[in-house]
Amino acid sequence: MFNPVIDVHHHIISKEMQRKQRELGMEIPSFMPKWTPEIGMQKMDVGDISFSFLSAPSDLTFIDQSSANTLARKMNEELASYAQLHPERYGAFATLPLPDPAAAMEETLYALDVLGMDGVAMLTSYQGKYLSHPDYTELLTELDRRSAVVFLHPILIPQKIAGLSPALLEGTFDTTRAVTTMAVHRIFDQYPSIQFILPHTGGMVPYIKWRIALAAIGQDSIQVETTPEQFQAEIAKLDHLYYDSTLNLGTIQKLIAPDRILFGADIPWPADSVLRIQRESVFHEAQQISEENAKAIAYGNAFRLFPRISKLFNVEKKLI
Repeated sequence: MFNPVIDVHHHIISKEMQRKQRELGMEIPSFMPKWTPEIGMQKMDVGDISFSFLSAPSDLTFIDQSSANTLARKMNEELASYAQLHPERYGAFATLPLPDPAAAMEETLYALDVLGMDGVAMLTSYQGKYLSHPDYTELLTELDRRSAVVFLHPILIPQKIAGLSPALLEGTFDTTRAVTTMAVHRIFDQYPSIQFILPHTGGMVPYIKWRIALAAIGQDSIQVETTPEQFQAEIAKLDHLYYDSTLNLGTIQKLIAPDRILFGADIPWPADSVLRIQRESVFHEAQQISEENAKAIAYGNAFRLFPRISKLFNVEKKLI
């Protein structure tokens, strides 16, 4: 087995969020898993995971904007505290109080410059506004200036579609919609230095890159003349994104270059048996390509994206 394994997809169940929900008399769903730093590390040990980046990508629009700003600050201080208490096991991505871009900018600066967090966790959209919306221009410009990591998590609709749990499929489709919208609106051209991480292997993005490229070239039309070179240029932008392996590895390793794939586990949601199966599947498939490919997914790509954590582990420096 490969060691270390760096996980970029580990969610806390925020005590600050639950405190606010109880204060408002909101019922916390019974299906919510338990999470503490200790439970998180126990789950990591089950999956033989060395280090995790914690996140709580949240829609805070259930409260007014001022309260959302306060809650985001408390959540980020909570997230940062776990990384500070367990620096050998945890890093953290900040929650932003969107859709207010000014508040999100303020919280980004605080999270990255004061709390020393490793990036930001954003949802694919807020109240129907995807990241291609002009309101987010200043925030994305700052994130681009910093070459910041943006963990882009899908929203989850509350109702079932076709009788299926939204968590099963709809999140992957929402990621696909978000990336297609960003491609059409030239977000990847305007902000080429943002390091976007797409969870769940980017939904359908790796599998329908051709269609997304066509949408970007034709600005949502398929009746625009184009060339193979234009197609390749658009596909190259999608290939520059990062894709985590969470619960959906499949054939992505034949569709995305090995230096763009990160390991993701989705703790604390999967059962222990699923965590084990997922890890074994990821690295079995990776090793079928090459040993170096497996090492890149286990830790090499994460070390390049987050140079500070490479100092925690004594492994060879030459990686693809």
